[in-house]
Amino acid sequence: MVSSLRFLAAITRFPLFALASTTLFGAGETVGAQLTASWADNSGGVATTQLERRLGTDTTYAVLATVAPGLTTYVDTSVSGGLTYCYRAAAYDSAGISAYSNEACGTAPSSSEVVTVGTAGTGTGMVTSMPAGIDCGPTCSATYSAGTVVRLAAAPATNSTFTGWSGACTGTAACTIASNRTITAIANFGIAATSIATYTLRVAKSGPGTVTSLPTGIRCGSDCSDPYPSGTVVTLTATPNRGAVFTGWSGGGCARTSVTCTVTVKSATAVSATFKGGSKN
Repeated sequence: MVSSLRFLAAITRFPLFALASTTLFGAGETVGAQLTASWADNSGGVATTQLERRLGTDTTYAVLATVAPGLTTYVDTSVSGGLTYCYRAAAYDSAGISAYSNEACGTAPSSSEVVTVGTAGTGTGMVTSMPAGIDCGPTCSATYSAGTVVRLAAAPATNSTFTGWSGACTGTAACTIASNRTITAIANFGIAATSIATYTLRVAKSGPGTVTSLPTGIRCGSDCSDPYPSGTVVTLTATPNRGAVFTGWSGGGCARTSVTCTVTVKSATAVSATFKGGSKN
């Protein structure tokens, strides 16, 4: 027949686990660090468990709690975030106490979250946070209570564009994060495509002939104007009808009697072409 003491010793020959356990709360709520110790109960729910704890840097255990029969977990809320604690257990009843279980250690989660942001890329911009704390440029890191929901928004500077997040955030929308640790997000900015102004080149034709353009766009008779990006060099060519002659240009800085006119479009520009004699289109 197995004695009660030997039976009690047997029930603690199992692994004891110290598991980090955290819950994220909304902004403004208090979050406490905690560790949960759990074990197997081989006594059929008749033995009481004595749970002891030591700080990871110490060697001496102290009784933490007496856990009633039938219970197999204990939530330790008296820990400090970032510190390591070690646990051991022994089972007992009226007949005596067993040997200790194996030791199990765990590090309590931090009670704060540190949010750090940075910027990268060929462009420039700012990152701000809600709740306030980050305004990067000048302030790129802030500490919040663990679990605080922090929303990061990126705003590109003039002539830049926001191309997306990397690190703890993804995509191009505002980034929402909540944690109990240090997290880093990078806002990437690029150079915005330059917006080029467009101006209209207009031809006024008099007499029997046509005016065409290179780049294409103008064929006057029927189409006597076209828009071009600023800085475009357009060559106009005057072609008289049979029996007619081209007598010259005016406007646009063209040489009067040459059949071609080269215009650099930098503003709205008007050019006149004159033909004489022959038959009209």
